[in-house]
Amino acid sequence: MIRVLHGDDEFGIDETVRNIRLSLGEDAAESNTVEFEGRNFKPGEVEAAARTVPFLADRRLVLVRGLLRRLDATNATRGRGGAASAQMSSSGWEKFGELLAGLPDSTELVFVDAFPTGPGGKLRDNGGAFRALKSSDTLDISVFSTPRGRGVGDWIRNRVMSEDVQWSPSAIARLSDLVGPNLRLLDQEVRKLSLYAGDRVIQPDDVELMVAPAREANIFAAVDAILERRPGIAMKALYQLLDDGASVQYILSMLTRQTRMLILARHLREHGVDEQEIANRIGLRAQFALRKTIDQAGRFNHEYLAAAHRGLGEADLSYKSGKVRDRVALEMVVARLSGLR
Repeated sequence: MIRVLHGDDEFGIDETVRNIRLSLGEDAAESNTVEFEGRNFKPGEVEAAARTVPFLADRRLVLVRGLLRRLDATNATRGRGGAASAQMSSSGWEKFGELLAGLPDSTELVFVDAFPTGPGGKLRDNGGAFRALKSSDTLDISVFSTPRGRGVGDWIRNRVMSEDVQWSPSAIARLSDLVGPNLRLLDQEVRKLSLYAGDRVIQPDDVELMVAPAREANIFAAVDAILERRPGIAMKALYQLLDDGASVQYILSMLTRQTRMLILARHLREHGVDEQEIANRIGLRAQFALRKTIDQAGRFNHEYLAAAHRGLGEADLSYKSGKVRDRVALEMVVARLSGLR
């Protein structure tokens, strides 16, 4: 069989490859798996590996990573004068496709290409790569796309079912808000929460306790830097959140949420409300988050916090309407809030 696994969901692709390896058998997988990198691709070596008889096993796995997209890119630039000397010629690739058509049933040949979405972010169905492979009667093509929006919650819901642990719908929604479409991190958090909760139903408070602190620490660091007029430090904290898989929408919502809590916490402190009651009113359970919020609230006046809240609302609207894109939205927010007096 020949398989093609491609798309922007690197975690899903890696998991599928791992499952294919496991299907060979724990003892047989190591001695019957061969991997090649597309940049060092030599047709003869791959063909020889694919035709080798399995060693004390029924099947053999041959993985080729990053080849098909490179070939598609070469074909796309060939007509515009792009160099293709390092790649296989068109006739050579077609001949290779013919050879693959006669692969033994014991070989599973898997082409893996994980890459970002966007223009050119998927393999072309009519590209040279697919044309050559389609000579095989056993070609199976799977596209892996990272879920967006509500799809993240659906992904978590399917994941928790495999863990045999009950989650409340609100807990799933909260985890989706906190982590976003970073599937590798989501998988880690689902496993961690499942172990933590045991037999009981996982609730939003569990998610806040186990997942939120690390994210909130970066939000607090960003707010601190913004309010102290240190935009470079603020952007470093926000970029770290982006690198960890948080979406721009999530970061804007968290900054807005934190500013709103600062306004409420300052108001309550001025009216003599104790810390425990403040925690109940603004919905904070973690002591670190509560103390940090109260500390920040005491450092800034109502006028500043109100202006910051308005600025975040306007930035959120601009982002949702498509007037600004991605990191530009965050940079505009930091520049604007850092300039407030």
